[in-house]
Amino acid sequence: MDSAPVQGDFHWMEGCKRGERTAQKALFQSLVPYLRGVVRRYIWNDEAVEDVLQEAFIRIFRNVDRYDAEKGAVKTWAARIAVNVALTEGKKRAKWERTGVDVEMWSSPEVLENMAMDDLMDVLKTMPEDQYKVLNLHLIEGFNHEEIGAMLTISPELSRQRLARARKWVRQRFEPTGEAIAEKKEKRT
Repeated sequence: MDSAPVQGDFHWMEGCKRGERTAQKALFQSLVPYLRGVVRRYIWNDEAVEDVLQEAFIRIFRNVDRYDAEKGAVKTWAARIAVNVALTEGKKRAKWERTGVDVEMWSSPEVLENMAMDDLMDVLKTMPEDQYKVLNLHLIEGFNHEEIGAMLTISPELSRQRLARARKWVRQRFEPTGEAIAEKKEKRT
């Protein structure tokens, strides 16, 4: 990570603590692309993503005094807030709406190499939701199982089990079959 944005974010945080609108705008513009990506991993509806981002920024600006530079980067702190909002919002929305994604599955490794990140995320979103959340929180966001357990109100052991199941789900869908490996060898010869 480049040090200039981190220093800029920290400088903007100091301005936000003083209530400076220009600092708030600069911090918002600096964080919104990154946080949008974070939120999209948990919320799949574009309208809902924007709602979650709005709520996340409200919480960020309300709690700007709680930010401690010694504990981590601004992005990390803001991402944790955004993830918590997304998880809370996801629980609420799950009661009345479930977005399903129909995705064709392939076994050919070349297809996987050429997939866009959005396509990959669409495939992963077909995973059972409880496993998907743990996979994201652990592998992408970097939370440990104790933190994930607290966020999802589950035990750390259940978090570990869900991660193991998610990894198995990924292997079953993305590891090439014996037939696909044989086809690839035939193409090389």
